[in-house]
This record gives sequence, structure tokens and C-alpha cells, in this order.
Amino acid sequence: MSLQKMSEEEKNDLREILRNFYGNQVDSWEITLRSFELFGELIGKTKQCDVSMNFVPRPYVAGSPIKWAVTQIKKSVTRHFLKPENKHYVICMKVSAYAMRTKFLLSQHGL
Repeated sequence: MSLQKMSEEEKNDLREILRNFYGNQVDSWEITLRSFELFGELIGKTKQCDVSMNFVPRPYVAGSPIKWAVTQIKKSVTRHFLKPENKHYVICMKVSAYAMRTKFLLSQHGL
């Protein structure tokens, strides 16, 4: 791990971002360099989920099942390639944050 120091501004910026995932509990967290590393991992997990969600078929509506399936394939490819990089599915953010919470808590103790 690097011995690089973090400014209070950097810590507060990360705390503000993490508040979107974990709520006000982050106010009591000690933000460390490991927190920044874990945040990168959290974003990576969220992006992996986003890619998968782009290919999930949407609900079937009345009509030809074959036409619906072809339309779903076209739309899933469109969703994947036209989705802005900074947009994420809320469910992906929540699941990724839930999966990473323990790692963030342990990082405060040097683990």
C-alpha cells in the first residue's frame, strides 16, 4: 500500500460519494487509501452488473412471441452500446454496495 497522504477534501469527497450508496452511516467511517481502492472495486462490480442488465429481456406484451424476441435482442444491444458510461441501474448500485459493505467496514481497521 502506498504511503501517500490524503487531504481532508479528498476524504470528504469520497465520503459524499459513498453516502449515495450507504447513507449517513459513512459519516462515522474513517476514510483511508483502502477506501479509495474499494470504491474502485465497487464501481467495477456495478459496471459488470450494468452490462448484464442491458441484456435482460423486458416484459412481454401481447403479439407475436417471435417478433417480441427479435425486438428484445435489438433493444438489448442498443441499450448496451448507447447507455452513457456514468449511468447505472439502481439495483446494480444497491447490490454491489451491499456486497462491499463489510469490506469497507473492515478497511477502517486495516483489514
